[in-house]
Amino acid sequence: MSESAAESAPTLWERRKYEAMTRIQQVALDLFDENGYREVTVERVAAAAGVSPSSVYRYFGTKEMLVLYDEADPKLLDVLRTAGGGTTFEVSALIALARSLVPAVADALVTDDTEQRVRRSLHYVRTIAEVRDGQMRQMREMEDEVRILFADRSGRDHNDLQVRLAAATAIWGGVAALDHWAATGFQARLRDVYRDAVGSIIDAVEAIFR
Repeated sequence: MSESAAESAPTLWERRKYEAMTRIQQVALDLFDENGYREVTVERVAAAAGVSPSSVYRYFGTKEMLVLYDEADPKLLDVLRTAGGGTTFEVSALIALARSLVPAVADALVTDDTEQRVRRSLHYVRTIAEVRDGQMRQMREMEDEVRILFADRSGRDHNDLQVRLAAATAIWGGVAALDHWAATGFQARLRDVYRDAVGSIIDAVEAIFR
């Protein structure tokens, strides 16, 4: 195993956390599908999952995140944070690193189970206003995470305009890809949509710094 792979490998505690969150989310989505999103409380999800309501809130924060949580997001950010030993790169080298890593990592994270879960989640994003609002908040938070990560790894200021534009392009480009997938009736495989989107997003980010 390479040094960067070892650094990014999840700990036992992290693996157990991901497993618990995946299980609770599955229970929640089943209940939402059967009874309607607004008719199911966090307390009911907790009881069905065999955990306390406080555990659900500790893991997810809000009811909306039971729909929106995607374990691929923190995993992909961890890869970008630790790849190459976590050292500072010139922007061009950092983009080249992302181009070599992100498509393969994203492809590996998008399993058949992931595709089915994302399809179910998008149904609620498109039909429940508070879930859609939650997605907007989630994406803004991720945009900030990516902006800080990119700035730190490229040695730029957190408020650098190009860094802000790059982070916004990365995050909202991903949202656009999901919107496209849903609007086309999920005809393509999600990993194929992501593969095409990631290449275009990285091209767009590279153009920002020219």
